[in-house]
Amino acid sequence: MEILSRLPAYNEISEKWKSSEKDSASARRLTEEQVSAFEEIIKNDEGWEFLLEIFYRGRSEDAWLALDWPDGFDELLLCVPLCSLVNFDCSRCHVGMRQDNNSCANDFSLFGYTVELLKNNDREGLLKHTGNIKEVLQNENVYWNIKDRNTEIKNVAL
Repeated sequence: MEILSRLPAYNEISEKWKSSEKDSASARRLTEEQVSAFEEIIKNDEGWEFLLEIFYRGRSEDAWLALDWPDGFDELLLCVPLCSLVNFDCSRCHVGMRQDNNSCANDFSLFGYTVELLKNNDREGLLKHTGNIKEVLQNENVYWNIKDRNTEIKNVAL
């Protein structure tokens, strides 16, 4: 399915990362590109149905599927550039710092929450949430509240 190919697989996004400036701006830009491609899949009726099928099939066979796309889906596929930038040290990550230093593997983290929405077939909620992800990536003052599962603005004094 052509729409699925818009979301780069792990090896492809890793190569894009290696070819980038390998800085915070590049990590956020590439992650935002991943999220936008994911959003396109969600918006497309056929893409949405196929995503759900992939999601449910893969989860029963393998708990960590970031390497498996498009045969399986793992939310960490979306943030590979961010993880690569900080070598999986979540407390140094642009997103990790904005979710109380929690890992994106946490079920209710900014990226983990995508799985919760997929489990509930909440297409509209997932589309709204991709906007939340982009907001956190783009704005230094936007944080993700894991407990309440929403964004909040914090004006950090310098």
